[in-house]
Amino acid sequence: PVDGTFYEPNTIVCGATVLIRPKGPEDYELSRDDLSMEVRQVRNVVIAPAEVTKTVHPRRKDGFTLIYITPKYRHGAHTTPVDLDLMALWFGPFGDVYRQDKRMPWVGEGYVDVNPEDARELGINDGDYVWVDADPEDRPFRGWQEKPEDYKVHRALMRARYYLGLPRGVARSWFNMFVATYGSVEGQEKNPDQLARNPRTGYQAMFRAGSHQSATRAWLRPTLMTDSLARKELFGQVIGKGFAPDIHCTVGAPKESLVKLTKAEDGGIEGARLWRPASLGLRPTYESETMKKFMKGGFVTGT
Repeated sequence: PVDGTFYEPNTIVCGATVLIRPKGPEDYELSRDDLSMEVRQVRNVVIAPAEVTKTVHPRRKDGFTLIYITPKYRHGAHTTPVDLDLMALWFGPFGDVYRQDKRMPWVGEGYVDVNPEDARELGINDGDYVWVDADPEDRPFRGWQEKPEDYKVHRALMRARYYLGLPRGVARSWFNMFVATYGSVEGQEKNPDQLARNPRTGYQAMFRAGSHQSATRAWLRPTLMTDSLARKELFGQVIGKGFAPDIHCTVGAPKESLVKLTKAEDGGIEGARLWRPASLGLRPTYESETMKKFMKGGFVTGT
């Protein structure tokens, strides 16, 4: 991974390092220790598996503890799962057709899945609003330190969902939800109902601020450095070399990074600390005795 790893990013892991001999950073008058964003994406550094585990991602020391992935939801393509209010309502556990919590951008909203143990270590309860921050060198955008009003729009703010299906150290957001814009943030501030809806265009966001894309970026491949790489043609199985769009152009979806989660607000309505489903004992690690009985099938009797 070029960013979403606990170890040194963008390395070529090879058990027999003598098998491949690509030109390294030194051949381009770059430092092997330069892990800055732009240099990192075009480095060829070959490391044996046992040595990789001894390295550390440069942002770990700054509190970046979670690999953040933004995959496609299985039964959704692009925005289709959230184009309609009824679909958005059911896309995750935070839907409320009445929007009793006026902080909600719409009847449903974006969220980040996180392992409960990771969340508790960070002081985050199920349903809390959290900031999702990636490498500040260039995200949510380059030069954000000098543009506080733009930063307010683009810094990712979303709900945290406890999710036992994720291993520790991994966080996830589905990529299908409409991102916050200048107009949607303005709508939250000016609309009487506080919807994150652009008052001029009607664009409806599912995030209060930013989105999953605030933490990801496009990366260039190391193959951009050479036209001599053997590769297939754009279509078919013909092997050749030289420029080909799928090889030498910026392709693929930005979908991984290393992030820091920080609690922004309690999840409960009107000052309540806990989000109501958690306080009722209906959520993972918050289960009431009744919920535990239900999960064990205790309400079903044989005849």
